[in-house]
Amino acid sequence: MAIRVVVVGMGSRGRDWVREIHNSPEFKLVACVDTDNRVSKISDTEFYVDLREALAATSADAVVIATPSDRHTELCYYALTERVAVLVEKPFTTSLSEAVKVVSLAAKNETPLVVAQNYRYMRSFRTARTLISQGVLGPVGFAICQYYRVPHEMAASLACLPNSVLWGVAVHHLDMLRYVLKQEATSVVADSFSFPWGTVQNGASMRLMLTFDGGTRAVYTASYESSGHQFFEHGQEFYARFAGEKATLHIFHRWLLLCENGKLPRLIRRGSRNVTEEQILLDQLKQALLSGEVPDANGLDNLQTMAIVEACIQSAEQKRWINPQELLNEFD
Repeated sequence: MAIRVVVVGMGSRGRDWVREIHNSPEFKLVACVDTDNRVSKISDTEFYVDLREALAATSADAVVIATPSDRHTELCYYALTERVAVLVEKPFTTSLSEAVKVVSLAAKNETPLVVAQNYRYMRSFRTARTLISQGVLGPVGFAICQYYRVPHEMAASLACLPNSVLWGVAVHHLDMLRYVLKQEATSVVADSFSFPWGTVQNGASMRLMLTFDGGTRAVYTASYESSGHQFFEHGQEFYARFAGEKATLHIFHRWLLLCENGKLPRLIRRGSRNVTEEQILLDQLKQALLSGEVPDANGLDNLQTMAIVEACIQSAEQKRWINPQELLNEFD
């Protein structure tokens, strides 16, 4: 029997999830939820304006939450209270304290909680993780990650948040660094700012340094106020570098270049994209529901990413290094 799913939030990501569920025979979309009933024609399934009504009417097994981030905690809490499995878009809350409460409820009710950190499953980053895990680079001492995007129309829910670039895209890349390195951050120092000519004046740019428990140091920069490449990669630019004892790996968008000691640089193939990142997450949700397997992108794991985000915010405000592990220990 197919897993019955309700999708909450009919914005662009909600529509993505509707498409992915329709493409997966293991799942059945039984309802869509949005407070704006004008979007009810997006899907031919049942439409509701309230999650409670949808769950009562459908007896759903799982909920996909793709609303603005400020509603994630409320919706996660209700679904988990009803013991309905949750797959929630990043960031799954807007504070570490809320994230801890949601994860605790999921554990208490023994209900799956999957956080849709889809960037970690992009082929470039999965390939980087494999190369590092296989020891091709040797111990990684240094990582650099840079993201730039031209000014653009942001979702209102993100544009209104302080440190908008942190919540919009940096949370993806910080989670990716954890995933690729298989290390947790032990210290963070951050600076959040906006350029004088920028159109978003609430932290549209950020720079930070991190230290990981495996010894890797990282530098990260992200900005929504870049310029001059509006027609390159849809106005976005991404670069990452992982420098190890044996080799350095460069990632520029979808291209990977491996530079091994004593060898000529060579391109690394990412492999075919047999399934989307969303299908990988849906499969984790399925395995959690059917066999009790702990999802790779589970809520407890994502507390580490949320702790880094919280450390960035506190560091930018207090102008000092913050240890994400100490922030997590406050909730033990």
